[in-house]
Amino acid sequence: MHRLRLTFAAAVAAIAILVAAGPAAAKVHVSVRVEGPRHTIFAGRPVPFTGTVKGHALSQPTPLGSLITASRNHNFGLGLTWFSCCGFYVDSIAGRAGDASHFWAFKVGHVLSSVGAGSVKAAPGMHALFYWTTFDATTGATEPTLGLKATSRNLEPGATETFRVVSYDDAGNATPSAHAWVSVNGAATQAGSLGRVTVRFTRTGTYAVRATHPGTIRSPTVWVHVGSS
Repeated sequence: MHRLRLTFAAAVAAIAILVAAGPAAAKVHVSVRVEGPRHTIFAGRPVPFTGTVKGHALSQPTPLGSLITASRNHNFGLGLTWFSCCGFYVDSIAGRAGDASHFWAFKVGHVLSSVGAGSVKAAPGMHALFYWTTFDATTGATEPTLGLKATSRNLEPGATETFRVVSYDDAGNATPSAHAWVSVNGAATQAGSLGRVTVRFTRTGTYAVRATHPGTIRSPTVWVHVGSS
């Protein structure tokens, strides 16, 4: 009977530990895009690195942790500097360092972050953009970043799709990007004054669509699939 009581007590204790611990937290994936001066360096959804970097702890998932994971898995260089006020800032990516008129800026969603990428806690659905940009010497404003919107990404052959190009300032305010260029598998068409361009897709396949405009940061790629349902 004594042994039975001990076994029962141990089982209760084990159950209590399991209940207290709860289920393991799901890993957070952050959508990260890195736009260099001439091309996209990385776009993906890596799991953020957590641990020690240059003697400082990244104890929680952050966009910086995702950038570190991407740089290690895809073999592009990453230079970081620690500031006691604000944490890590990105000095260089893929060998491109900041200079007197350029730096690596960081947005969450469409809004320029006021703190380092290692000081922002990652959350499900987060989108982070690191981009090489000039800045206004008076206001500090970075180059606008482009977004590309489509009503549908799955079309029937012969269907048309109107793409809308939007420009975001540092505060995340959106305006139409007049006369931006929209390329479909490399073939570019200039949008009108409202930033819109309509494209007819006559052949089945998968099409890469993105927008560019001088003085702005290129849009993410929108993938359009054309095929019979």
